[in-house]
Amino acid sequence: MEFNWRWELLKYGLIILMYLMVAPFLVHAVELVRAALGGEATKKPYLFIAGGTLGNTAMVVHIAVGVALTALVPLQLVGVIRWRLTAFHRVTGVILIGLALLASIGGLTFIAIRGTIGGPVMSLGFSLYGVCVMTAAVRTLQTALKSDRIRHGQWALRFFWLAIGSWLYRLHYVLWYLVTGGAWSNPDFSGAFDKLQNFAFFLPYLAVVQIWIFYRTV
Repeated sequence: MEFNWRWELLKYGLIILMYLMVAPFLVHAVELVRAALGGEATKKPYLFIAGGTLGNTAMVVHIAVGVALTALVPLQLVGVIRWRLTAFHRVTGVILIGLALLASIGGLTFIAIRGTIGGPVMSLGFSLYGVCVMTAAVRTLQTALKSDRIRHGQWALRFFWLAIGSWLYRLHYVLWYLVTGGAWSNPDFSGAFDKLQNFAFFLPYLAVVQIWIFYRTV
């Protein structure tokens, strides 16, 4: 397959920019995991509670695996890896799918045991997100095993945007606070913007991907 090198170079630049933007999120996530493993879990009461072994463990798994997922998934966009380093692409893909399933299970388990700081609306939105991640991961693997390249690419694209959803969630907040100073957002995530965010960090991206797929296939 011939490469469009201009597009590839642009893509590399965007990936590098993305890593630079993701770095603070990754550092914060690592600090949360370190706090939990170092016996400082009670300093993050919205995530960890004393004696809540199962819930705390589920959240640690969710965060730790989510960090690895967010850090690795952009590599799957690199054309050289997809088309030339196919073995690496496949192995990395299997690892990413495993990470996505673990992250989803950890998050859904936490919600089932303890709920979320934002209440039922946040629990609903985050649970739906977890189900979407798991579905995209499984379908990406299934289409790869069937050598269905077209549908594999479509599901992989959905999977990519879902895999970086945790970062997008935080990016939305950063941009919103920069623009509005935090209007309609409260510390307990009960504001109008907070409630919208429970779905806005992944559903609009899935909609755009679906539109892209539709126009690419008609």
